[in-house]
Amino acid sequence: MAVCLLKNGKSFWMMQQDTFWLKNIFDLRFEENYEYDAIFDQIGFDNASQRAEWINGANFFVHANNSTIKFFEAVARKLAHWYTPDMGIMIHQCHTWSEPKCNYIPHKIANSWEWMYTNQKNPPYILQLDCETDGSSKLMQLAKFGFYFMNSDNHRVCNQTAVEYARKRMEDGKIEVSRNRLSWGRFQFKVYWWIVDHMLSTPIIGALIKPYLPLIGFIIMITI
Repeated sequence: MAVCLLKNGKSFWMMQQDTFWLKNIFDLRFEENYEYDAIFDQIGFDNASQRAEWINGANFFVHANNSTIKFFEAVARKLAHWYTPDMGIMIHQCHTWSEPKCNYIPHKIANSWEWMYTNQKNPPYILQLDCETDGSSKLMQLAKFGFYFMNSDNHRVCNQTAVEYARKRMEDGKIEVSRNRLSWGRFQFKVYWWIVDHMLSTPIIGALIKPYLPLIGFIIMITI
């Protein structure tokens, strides 16, 4: 799909559906900036993270041009033959290719579930709520954190009051995480990121393996 859009001259946003919008990211007009060819959300919760500038791959914008066409053609080609996550390929290419020019959405604009386990200061515009699953319904798991927005009497209708309440709790830094038991998904990610952070913090070696580790990192995860 990405290659098809780009070949037809269509720049595009990729927006993951498990992302909560505190503010409208489109107000920042990333689409009008041509200093980069693509701008991606990133893993980690701030710029000091060892995983900063690793693509998360949930929310990103791509300008249509020849270099981005080649970029996503290569992603598609590698996915057809390699057992590796798409974001691992994109991380590798952004760190090792001279073109396209990749940039990264600041963590204060786009962040992940990790933000909820910080002091919850400076809430981001958008918060991607991946990894929070205990093997059952992801929506039900997120409801425990206050991120469920359907009417109780009609699950096809959005409860705007619930949305505003979640926004208020984000702004106040009051997303309640301590009452929720450690889910299987979050446990995996906590262990995985602990291992990865220690590997990346190794002098000299960490910098050398940073572009390549995401290609094989899946081997230390068990996904259910």
